[in-house]
Amino acid sequence: MNKKLAILLILCIAATVYFLLPNDEKQIRNNLDSLAKYCSTAREEAALVGIKKVALAAKLCQDPCDIEIESRSIARSFTKKDLTDHLLMMKRTMPDTHFSFHDTVIEFPAENSASLTSTLSLTGQIEDEHYTDAYEFDINLKKIDGDWLFSSFSVIEFMEQ
Repeated sequence: MNKKLAILLILCIAATVYFLLPNDEKQIRNNLDSLAKYCSTAREEAALVGIKKVALAAKLCQDPCDIEIESRSIARSFTKKDLTDHLLMMKRTMPDTHFSFHDTVIEFPAENSASLTSTLSLTGQIEDEHYTDAYEFDINLKKIDGDWLFSSFSVIEFMEQ
């Protein structure tokens, strides 16, 4: 009976450690979910709320952060201020938009670095028009001072025109 109790106790402790201690993949997924939440915009979102959300989104990124969107001829490094400015502009032009990431695959090619592929889904409404759009992203992260920060975003182009 003591053996069974000891094994049960060890399994409970192991499960508790697994679920309570942050692991790298869980932290990366949480950061991705937070990024989507901070970039999303409710129709009646107050200006100060929007500013706070984009500042929090920029905090999740390395300074500078590389962004490449071939179809828009964008391939450069963005400072946190640049990111904040562009996110604020995006929130103004897309006032009722929900961001979410799906089908995320995370790999760890080296210590303190990760790469992931994920599908970004955008849903929202501009005036009376509802829209849904999806983009495939390659995203790189670096672990700096114990935090996983996004270091680059690249849109994977499906078709060339």
